[in-house]
Amino acid sequence: MKSRMINKRLYFALLAGMCLLIGCHNNLIGSGGSVWTQGTGVINVNHFYASGGNLLASTYCAPCSQAYIFLSTDEGVTWKLDTTFHVYNHYVMCSDSICVTNGQYLSAPITFMSDGKYVFAGVSDCFRGAIYRSSDNGITWSNEGISWPENDSNHSEDINCFSVLNGNIFAGTYHGIFVSTDEGSSWRADNAGLPIIYTGHPPTITDLVVEGGNLFASSGGYNIYRSMNGGASWAEVDSIDGSFHRLAAIGSEVFASAFNVPDEPVTGGVFASTDNGKSWQRADADLPDHGVGDICANGSYLFAGTETAIFFSDDLGATWIDISNAAPFSGATPTVWSDGPYLFANSGGGVWRYPLFLLPVFSQNRTD
Repeated sequence: MKSRMINKRLYFALLAGMCLLIGCHNNLIGSGGSVWTQGTGVINVNHFYASGGNLLASTYCAPCSQAYIFLSTDEGVTWKLDTTFHVYNHYVMCSDSICVTNGQYLSAPITFMSDGKYVFAGVSDCFRGAIYRSSDNGITWSNEGISWPENDSNHSEDINCFSVLNGNIFAGTYHGIFVSTDEGSSWRADNAGLPIIYTGHPPTITDLVVEGGNLFASSGGYNIYRSMNGGASWAEVDSIDGSFHRLAAIGSEVFASAFNVPDEPVTGGVFASTDNGKSWQRADADLPDHGVGDICANGSYLFAGTETAIFFSDDLGATWIDISNAAPFSGATPTVWSDGPYLFANSGGGVWRYPLFLLPVFSQNRTD
């Protein structure tokens, strides 16, 4: 096994050296086997997704207060604007009869999910959310035939995230969880067991992930909830302090990223549960930055985005390594997302891509 690991490392080093020598793509940066390349044609990305060979990215424009979808058909090298799809920020502030659109409320407007038949785009637009469907992998979109519920302010619910379990689609919103059992045509609240917080509503749900037959939801505050019956009821499962934001799953293990609590710099990080959320342990022993804003998984690989760097683990969080290597990720927590052969991140005003075959192999338990 040791010989195979050495051969694999030599192979990766050879490929990395060739990339550094001849240049794999435009805007190549990196060293020591770490290569990030910047895509062209898109900036200010919030979310990524892949469907049918197409890559999707949602963006926002604070000055113009609009959000857009961009499409890439060449694995993120170039991006093209979808000119038929954009949403306006409806949040308006008025003072002395002068009204202006407030761009700060359009920070993460569109998230994606596929149920195998449709790709869904969920819009978060300051309590005027909407859902769109695409049957051609994100090329065209429509909200015809979709009944998305309104809240008690006569505005539709904002959508922050999606997940799919047993053919049912779940949406995490600013007011709890909604579910569709008819391919997104109709939706109903799915909040049994979730607490009613100070706003008089269920908590804001920032992420959803499926592990086995269980569904986990993070509230973006201090709680993680689990449903073991397909969303029929929920129960709080975390027992640690942390401002949880994103979730990921590898096999039977669930991971949660957490921001630092203000003035408590080591309260955030990466936490893991191997017993369906009954107990949680730190999975960030050597992670130098404990303010983890985003986390994602691709196969056995785990990635974490912090305010200073992007980190990688291939041993379920036991060991982490910084793979940023001069990429412009310092100062703003990047969104990290991985599908197929690449890791994608948004920072420095653009989209950056990392080929997974260049990832350092450091797990001593690896057998492949």
